[in-house]
Amino acid sequence: MTDAVWAQVTRLVDEASRLLGTSFSDIVPPDAQRHLLIVQRELLLALAAVIDHHTQEPEPTESPSRGRRRSRSGTERSRRPSRVELE
Repeated sequence: MTDAVWAQVTRLVDEASRLLGTSFSDIVPPDAQRHLLIVQRELLLALAAVIDHHTQEPEPTESPSRGRRRSRSGTERSRRPSRVELE
């Protein structure tokens, strides 16, 4: 993740923490506040991981084709379930 992107994520976390901290203190009990702040931190870390994953350069693959390969005989079973008729 570049420094500019990381700075934006950090600023977003700071602003969200400040907004949530001031409005929740009047309504939510302290134990629930602590739990919600932990969950918020985990969610933002997950978001940062997703952003980091999608901004990385893709690793070169051996095969340029995409998708699943099919067998030549066509006997390979589909992973998709078959339709079941209901009465």
